[in-house]
Amino acid sequence: MQGERIAGLDNWRALLMLAGIFLHATSVQDIQLPLFVLIAKMSANFRMGTFFAVAGLLSLYAVRKRGADAWLARRLFQIGVPTIFGLFFLSPLMSAIFAWHKLGLAMPGIAELGWWHFWFLVDLLVYAPLTWWLYRTDQTHGLFVRIDRWAERQRPSPTLIILALGVLSSLNVLLVGRLAAMAGPLGDPVWALHQVVGYVPLYGFGVMLAGSPALFRRMTARSGPAFNVLILVLVLCSASRLLPGNGAGLFDTPASPLNVVTACLCPPAVTVLILRSAMAMRETPVLFRRIADGAFTIYMVHFPIILLIDLLIDPLRLNPYAGYALTVGLAGWLSYLVHRLVVRRSPFAAMLLNGIQPGKVRAVAAE
Repeated sequence: MQGERIAGLDNWRALLMLAGIFLHATSVQDIQLPLFVLIAKMSANFRMGTFFAVAGLLSLYAVRKRGADAWLARRLFQIGVPTIFGLFFLSPLMSAIFAWHKLGLAMPGIAELGWWHFWFLVDLLVYAPLTWWLYRTDQTHGLFVRIDRWAERQRPSPTLIILALGVLSSLNVLLVGRLAAMAGPLGDPVWALHQVVGYVPLYGFGVMLAGSPALFRRMTARSGPAFNVLILVLVLCSASRLLPGNGAGLFDTPASPLNVVTACLCPPAVTVLILRSAMAMRETPVLFRRIADGAFTIYMVHFPIILLIDLLIDPLRLNPYAGYALTVGLAGWLSYLVHRLVVRRSPFAAMLLNGIQPGKVRAVAAE
């Protein structure tokens, strides 16, 4: 049963990574259309937070399979090498393309440099020692046994657990936002940390679900609590529109209160629904398995490809929706070709883009 669950979660993890293509293709558009805003909201509220919860669960399963020390060493190589390659080669390349296309600069300035979409790899690197520590704590102090007994005896409310996770994540993000506001010129680097501290409760939630079968059963027994939380978020967002000014101040920036709350409340609820789906999944279509196998590569290279495509098709002055569809289709296809024709054939490329050690068959991003 656990093997089927892991296979189902692997599929969901790949799907959540691949959905980044749909988000990042909106970021190169010069106009904010309703569809693009909706995609951005869906990604912020559902995608990445859920990814980290699933990654936490799969990580503990992998630790128990491989051993804590061996897993941590493998993990640091597996995630660390693509992180270094992404931050020090692909990110400057992306900044150069952006600066040339949008600003007419031959070289990007400091303002154009950044970690782009590779922040999620940094988060996974930071969380790896946390997984190792939680597992060691369980071995010495019976952490997961205590959680299991608590779940069996107290039968906690899944709704309250989801809400508590959302509140904790929200407080973490709001605290970082406050510190960023006080940091002056260092405000942007400080704010960049909100993704690390904001997602850590969700990652820890996934680890706890993997460690405690009783808590897992309790959280996934019914879908009602998860839907109740999602309905609550919908009611909050709808009610905010009745406030003076259409509640604009609550949504103006990523650090605005309702943006933070919705982005922190939705992922644990969606995670529960995904876990129920993973348990029901019995077989994966061959085509999806092939695409999922290349999910790490596709995530690594799709954004640079999107920037290049946007640079090349910009003179055509296509309708924004037509340009978006063309960009998504080409970026997905070309990214997959990179995996099939380069990563699968070159051990060096497999190491740089997938973190596969020489002699290994393939890498799994969330192990």
